[in-house]
Amino acid sequence: SALLASLAAMAATPAIPQDTSGNFDGFHVEAVAGYDIVEISIDEDVFGETLSDDQGGFAYGVAAGYDVSIGGTLLGVEIEYADSGVGIEDSYVGELLDSEVDIAASLDAGRDLYAGIRLGGQLSDRSLVYVKAGYTNARAKFSVTGTVDGETFANSASATFDGLRLGVGSEFAFSKNAFAKVEYRLSMYGDGEAEMDGENADIGEIFEYGDLNRHQIVLGLGLRF
Repeated sequence: SALLASLAAMAATPAIPQDTSGNFDGFHVEAVAGYDIVEISIDEDVFGETLSDDQGGFAYGVAAGYDVSIGGTLLGVEIEYADSGVGIEDSYVGELLDSEVDIAASLDAGRDLYAGIRLGGQLSDRSLVYVKAGYTNARAKFSVTGTVDGETFANSASATFDGLRLGVGSEFAFSKNAFAKVEYRLSMYGDGEAEMDGENADIGEIFEYGDLNRHQIVLGLGLRF
């Protein structure tokens, strides 16, 4: 019959490979939100013991990028603007640089800028895993109050920090236009500048005595054009 002949012809025809890369090509915008942990550590050379503190909070932002996939391999560029609700408070009483101090300090994380690239591989026509790397610039506000050798002081400053961000993630395409992702990233800061009373000062030397890092786990929802 005609039906049997048609089925036989379909079975005998070699399958034509499908191009599944289109789900991840092109310009995209997205909203991101997740958990942000800011981590500060100070070497024992400063206080005689290693001090560290970390605090978590809610992070949120927007991102945009452009991706090109070739043979299941993706290469993309992306930028992001985010903010954070993380705040850290700490205090210290004792000797610092041959002075007796009683101080309280706070840090409030602010906006966070990122620009970088990502490289990924498709697991299927709808799923992708990737790694990313790029430049990050974060802003924070500092406040320090207390006494040094019996004299009271109070200072506040805004600061920006430059660093390297590394990340890994997975993305799922609901369609050619809508996607979701989950991502972990580590930001490691190594330079900075502070503004106090209208004056700018290089504070990169503080990284000789400690580390400032942040860990983030974020979810993203976006549209691709």
